[in-house]
Amino acid sequence: MYIGRAPSTSANLGSGFDVVAVAHDAYYAEAYASVGSGCGVHVKFKGYDPGPDNTVARAFRRLFETLGVCRYVEIVVENKIPVARGLGSSGAASVAAIAAFLEEAGLRVDPRVVVEAAGYGEAAAAGSPHYDNAAGAALGGAVVITSLSPLDLVKFSPRLTFVVGVPDVPPLKSKTKAMREVLPRAVEFSTYVRQIARVSALVSGLARSDPALVARGMADEVVEPARTKFVPAYDRARRYALEAGALGFCISGAGPSVLALVEERDADAVKEAIARAYAEEGIRAEVKVASTTEGALRYWGEK
Repeated sequence: MYIGRAPSTSANLGSGFDVVAVAHDAYYAEAYASVGSGCGVHVKFKGYDPGPDNTVARAFRRLFETLGVCRYVEIVVENKIPVARGLGSSGAASVAAIAAFLEEAGLRVDPRVVVEAAGYGEAAAAGSPHYDNAAGAALGGAVVITSLSPLDLVKFSPRLTFVVGVPDVPPLKSKTKAMREVLPRAVEFSTYVRQIARVSALVSGLARSDPALVARGMADEVVEPARTKFVPAYDRARRYALEAGALGFCISGAGPSVLALVEERDADAVKEAIARAYAEEGIRAEVKVASTTEGALRYWGEK
């Protein structure tokens, strides 16, 4: 039986809110698909039960609607990505499941169809569709959403090293939705201009595999200031990481995980620094070194 395997992702990278994500090898979600006659989707999650109206079920309904088909499929998801930690667990689960189904069914579709379906399924967790995590999990590397209607994106393949800090804390109720509700509804025009410059640096750095440019784009004065109070040990972890040689630091997605961009030679020192920050705050955490990686769609040969 074919195994769909999608990586963890970190969305936003500071200034690139809702349009930028990177795929990394910190964690993976895996899914198995059995295809039979008839029509319907049955999803089982190993280790937890998100209920019948989950991201994977919604993603399949959208996929079938888009393709104008309906197949009977049984999905088993084993998600090793920490749930509700800002690491794209829900998007990766949907992408892994769809990749497994397409392989078993012998179907080939435009990768954007997969991203759109998985992103649509995200509404079950976030309250509204969003496509950055799903795109990263599907295509790997670094992705930039260039249009929402119609959905379009570009993929880059930078070689980047990160340190991922994952605190073991109770998640906020409806965490992604809650973290969207704290965002500012308006910004000053001068702030807007500075933010455009940062996003430009971020995308340019990803395209050129230039860590210094990426780090410049990881600064943010719009989204992150509104969210840091909800991210445990953020200030201490950021300070310690930068002192240890990190190039940039940001919240991973909606948090509470954090992401430090590092040169490979500094990875262990930054890992130790972030782990120390959590320990000094009395927070248990897993801190891992990770690198950009490929997405789930490589298994069935889509470009």
